[in-house]
Amino acid sequence: MTMLAMLKRKLSPLNAVVWTQFLSSFSDNLNFFLIVGMVKRQGVENPDGTIAYIQMAFLCAYVLLAPIVGAFADKKSKAHILLIGNALKATGIALLLFGLPPVLCYLLVGVGAVVYSPGKYGILTELTNNENELLRANAKVEGSTILAILLGTVGGGLLAQNSDLPAILVCLCVYLLSLLMTLLVPARPGDASIRYGQAAVSFFRDVRRLFGNVRSRFSLIGTGAFWLTASVLRIALIAWLPINLGITDTDQQSLIIGVTALGVVASAFVTPRWVPAGRLHRAFYYGVAMVATVMIATFTHELWLTVTLLFFTGLFGGIFVIPLNTMLQEEGKRLIGAGKTIAVQNFSENVLTVSGLFIYLTLTEMDVPVNESVIGIGLVLTCFILFLATQLAAIKRAAVTFEKNIPGS
Repeated sequence: MTMLAMLKRKLSPLNAVVWTQFLSSFSDNLNFFLIVGMVKRQGVENPDGTIAYIQMAFLCAYVLLAPIVGAFADKKSKAHILLIGNALKATGIALLLFGLPPVLCYLLVGVGAVVYSPGKYGILTELTNNENELLRANAKVEGSTILAILLGTVGGGLLAQNSDLPAILVCLCVYLLSLLMTLLVPARPGDASIRYGQAAVSFFRDVRRLFGNVRSRFSLIGTGAFWLTASVLRIALIAWLPINLGITDTDQQSLIIGVTALGVVASAFVTPRWVPAGRLHRAFYYGVAMVATVMIATFTHELWLTVTLLFFTGLFGGIFVIPLNTMLQEEGKRLIGAGKTIAVQNFSENVLTVSGLFIYLTLTEMDVPVNESVIGIGLVLTCFILFLATQLAAIKRAAVTFEKNIPGS
């Protein structure tokens, strides 16, 4: 019996997805400190700006491909989508070995990521039967993802400290291992009747439809605000840590930033109890707490306090985003289909994230101090949270209606 067959017997389909996602996400996040190490060794004039531009190239793939990638995920088997996404990511990393510009390589990695994402979340609705199972599956996937972010962040900082080659090779090998793990995921057929041209035309109708539904709108804005904050904060901390705490080594920076991921890992265990099925709107209050910890952390100059606040930022952020993903998947599958829903989510999240990075870059180029730049991003996040506050009453009413419409409830 082959090793693959033995693993197929021991791993449930859901756990196969969890492992595939863990490995892929590990390399995704090792990439970030690979970028940081490469840029620092190149001695560019504005390293923080260069890192942000490379990150924006990665995210632009989500925005540009959104009109067709959801249809691609719904037309094909979700397991095959995961395989194709990992193959594209591995190719992007492999091209670094040939000396291609990092911005082009990471654009290809971004294409792989945007293909991969609808398969990752869309398959969860195929492997679960109700909201409670889907919530737990999301917690499992998000928990493994953030653990991968933690380990990838720490591993990336260590590997990229002195040389690019070890980090590139580890990235490539782990992507290939994740690709092999996708072979353990059931390859259920998609909807062969989908046509890409029609799907591209209907994409923005799908956007309007999801934003017209109170539950999916709440989720899209909430998760977009979360990832905007996470992306900008990760880049800002690279500049913030040397100024406020005197920490310049890439490996030490990665350990500190990884504490935030540790908080999100913890959130995966407590979210199903603190924000149970049928009460997903409670996630809003943890979003408020996340904003508070981000703002307070900006004013700290003690390592222990910074680490503590970053941990709670991750904890509250995870409890905020996991239920919102569940809410969106429920409504999206019913309204437009699982794959197209995730494509719309990727589009809205990455439009917001690219906008946030652009604002941060603009502030940086205007020589605004990094502390004030982070406060500015915190104020942007506060505006999103205030808008969500105006939607809470409607969300509670919609939750009651949703429960009544569930068969057998």
